[in-house]
Amino acid sequence: MTATNELAPAWLLHRRPFRNTSLIIDLFLPGQGRVGAVARGGRRNPALAPFLPLWVNLKAGGELFTLRDSEPRGPALSLAGRALFCGFYVNELMMRLLHRDDAHPDLWPVYEGTLTALAGEVPLDVTLRRFERMLLEEVGYGLTLEWDAEGRPLEAGVRYRWVPEQGFVADAGGYPGELLTALGEDRWNDDVRRLAKALLREALAPHLGDRPLRSRELFR
Repeated sequence: MTATNELAPAWLLHRRPFRNTSLIIDLFLPGQGRVGAVARGGRRNPALAPFLPLWVNLKAGGELFTLRDSEPRGPALSLAGRALFCGFYVNELMMRLLHRDDAHPDLWPVYEGTLTALAGEVPLDVTLRRFERMLLEEVGYGLTLEWDAEGRPLEAGVRYRWVPEQGFVADAGGYPGELLTALGEDRWNDDVRRLAKALLREALAPHLGDRPLRSRELFR
């Protein structure tokens, strides 16, 4: 994005203080992906808040953009309690898995749809698992829930262990094949929900490293 007077849609993912009154912010834009920017005097701007859809005007300049203008493009999403914690978790995953200035246009509707779902009636854990799967797919580490590492269809009655960068391998201590298939087909019950939580945590772990997710502490 170059210096123009055009406003682009964006969401704020993260903010931290900078100097006396400014902020360093991370934004998510449909055409640019995650970008960093300096918001001069940003601590006085109530629009620079998470879960508030924004219009922004950015000026390129070095490692970070400069935020020249911002305004709401709609009302803030009504997230409270555990739904709010889930929103912070989604944003933290975006911060940890997306590189700056790497466009992810297909992820834009996924992210917006996830935030909307968190404010709706879909069970929160189902919304999070769907997002985690799509985020992993977007960054090139998607779960293939139709066949094993050898290209054979997953079978009911067979258990499988997840091996990063390979896929599912038959293992008596692994996940039931019929539940993996149900997850792949977006068919949810209590058993699938428990499996999905364990499997997605396992699949995300190599990309998160040893530093714990701060948002997970909120649920405790």
